[in-house]
Amino acid sequence: MPPEAQTLAALAAVAAAATWLAVRFFRKPNPACGHDCDCPANKLKAKLKHDTLSRQPPPFR
Repeated sequence: MPPEAQTLAALAAVAAAATWLAVRFFRKPNPACGHDCDCPANKLKAKLKHDTLSRQPPPFR
């Protein structure tokens, strides 16, 4: 591979990675999760919290 082509390939890879990181950084979070909505993630969190709080500790011996 000629040095110029290798340089262009490396620059393209770095530009693609930088673009991907910038998009992930500036993207708005999903407004449906983590708030008072009825999505499956919140139902699972509530169930796990309820199961954890209702569990009895083992007896002390």
